[in-house]
Amino acid sequence: MLPILLAMVLLALLGGTDHLLAQGAERTSLSHPDRSYNEAFSSIVGLRELSDGRVIVADRLEQIVRILDLETGTYRDIGRTGAGPGEYQTPAGLLPLPGDSSLLIDFGNMRLTVISPQGRMSRSMPLYRDDGLFIRPTAADGNGRLYFQVSNVAVRSSGGRIEFPDSLAIGRWSVATDEIDTVGYLALPKRDVSRTLTSTNGNMRLVGTGASPLSTRDAWTVAPDGRVGFVYGRDYHVEWMDGQGGRIVGPEIEYEMVEVTKEDENAWAEQQAGNQVTLAGSGGGRTMSLPRPDIEELDWPDFKPPFPPNAAWVTPEGELWVERYVGFGEPQSFDVFDAEGGRIKHVVLPEGRKLVGFGSRTVYLVNVDENDLQWLERYGR
Repeated sequence: MLPILLAMVLLALLGGTDHLLAQGAERTSLSHPDRSYNEAFSSIVGLRELSDGRVIVADRLEQIVRILDLETGTYRDIGRTGAGPGEYQTPAGLLPLPGDSSLLIDFGNMRLTVISPQGRMSRSMPLYRDDGLFIRPTAADGNGRLYFQVSNVAVRSSGGRIEFPDSLAIGRWSVATDEIDTVGYLALPKRDVSRTLTSTNGNMRLVGTGASPLSTRDAWTVAPDGRVGFVYGRDYHVEWMDGQGGRIVGPEIEYEMVEVTKEDENAWAEQQAGNQVTLAGSGGGRTMSLPRPDIEELDWPDFKPPFPPNAAWVTPEGELWVERYVGFGEPQSFDVFDAEGGRIKHVVLPEGRKLVGFGSRTVYLVNVDENDLQWLERYGR
């Protein structure tokens, strides 16, 4: 009887990985960092590893852009806060450019600023172009082309309700030639939940629509060679597009369904509470705060989709990492895909860690402590 019981226990323990084994994917865990930084950050919004191993870090809340040497534990600040040359206001992202240059996205000054390989802020470009197009890049390729989602333009129906399109174009900006083309489209979830936004000064309101909580979304990212990776949620799989009509479709991926709990609902609502929404314009932006939604008034799914919003990351070697939804309180984990769209492994992060960036055969995590401070760590991969 004992051998039968032991066999049943083993089957139960291995059941969650059967789908990984069946598709040739190994399950791995990151264990110990090879380097840690001894000062805390508040909200890292961008990280870029340089060829000599140093890293540039942008922190939104601390309003700093800093170049770190993890080997010596030293740092040097890049630029300073302000609106003039060599200055920034609100870091919102950091992208790699060719030759160890980097691109800082500065929402406070509504511009993009190039950081030289020597760690100096140089030329800037406005987020709003003369033709009226708003460009907030979220990816760059090895040729310095920038990729962005074309603004989600809302329209007002005859009944006064604000409505949104069902897809977004992914634009590619070749900065050297100032040419912009479209490399694909991203489906949007149905927006059927009423939202009321109230401004921080209390004299402005906007009533619109929002997506249902934990709704299924698609994601995208860009490899260094310019291939655009799309991750689809309804039939979980990866597709690579080269921007010239070439397309590689990966197999549909089996995954373990994760049930939505009351803890998940409350955690989602807390994430929404106090979020700032900026109504941006070429003459400046106005900020409004999201109230905490009433979870009892929302339509919750029984199970989480395979991955959360903005789940796609890419390594310098071209691997596509997709963050997976996990059970409440469980460590962050990722499915890793190759250039054919096949899942090659599943990586589980140490408890309390979050992914903030990649380097050459490295991955950068933050250890989030009880005060929500972020401690930067580097791991081999």
